[in-house]
Amino acid sequence: MSNIIFNKSVEFLAQIALFNEAYSKSGLDETISKRLLEAASEMGTHINKSVYGDDKSAFNDHLQEALKSSVECVYLLKTLSSMNLFPYDYVYLISMVQDIKNVLIASINANKNSSAAASKWNKYNSTNYSS
Repeated sequence: MSNIIFNKSVEFLAQIALFNEAYSKSGLDETISKRLLEAASEMGTHINKSVYGDDKSAFNDHLQEALKSSVECVYLLKTLSSMNLFPYDYVYLISMVQDIKNVLIASINANKNSSAAASKWNKYNSTNYSS
């Protein structure tokens, strides 16, 4: 599949799964790392559903949910990084999810703009100019 956001989400989830595997072997409390893995999985699932969505409404809903999960991933990664208990390249992981988040925001905004334009066109097109 050549969908950029889909590919980025797959790569991010793979990196988070590898991180979670290493973190779980450290013996530290896994509450946050497990939630991070869940949030990354949710984000990828919603991105996948948006790619294969049935209609525009479902597409928008899945993008919004993916965006929420991406924000949660950033928060959890920053929390883990600030705890400074487990050495890892958090900057790389954060940059990956920030990139996904930016694409999601751009997609949502583009979709809103096209919906607004379509709405204006439909209003203009349905105007009755006859007396």
